[in-house]
Amino acid sequence: KDFSNSNYKGKDFTQVIAKGTKFENSNLVGCRFYKAFLVNANFKGADLRGASLEDTSMDGAVLDNANAAGAYFSASLLDAQSIAGADFSDAQLPPKLLARICEKENFAKGTNPTTGIETRDSLMCP
Repeated sequence: KDFSNSNYKGKDFTQVIAKGTKFENSNLVGCRFYKAFLVNANFKGADLRGASLEDTSMDGAVLDNANAAGAYFSASLLDAQSIAGADFSDAQLPPKLLARICEKENFAKGTNPTTGIETRDSLMCP
């Protein structure tokens, strides 16, 4: 499915099976993806501010250049393929996960083209 370049602000995608779905450049502000199956989903350039992505399956998901400020994530974020250029300012992540994301080679890198915030800085990586 292709949900790219669309406005889904505040929609509830709880437990949705969205394997390989494209949400590229979409407005997903405040959306709920609780326990969603997001394997290989594409969130490139998406606006995920305040979204809930807790207990999701994110193996192979792409979050490049996404604005995920204030969003909620669980440990599955580490399974994403790429988060280059994503802004995670004020995002809620499990404390033990943060260090692992910062240490993962070639993972938390780049600068968000919309906010100008570096990915590592938004995650408060050392």
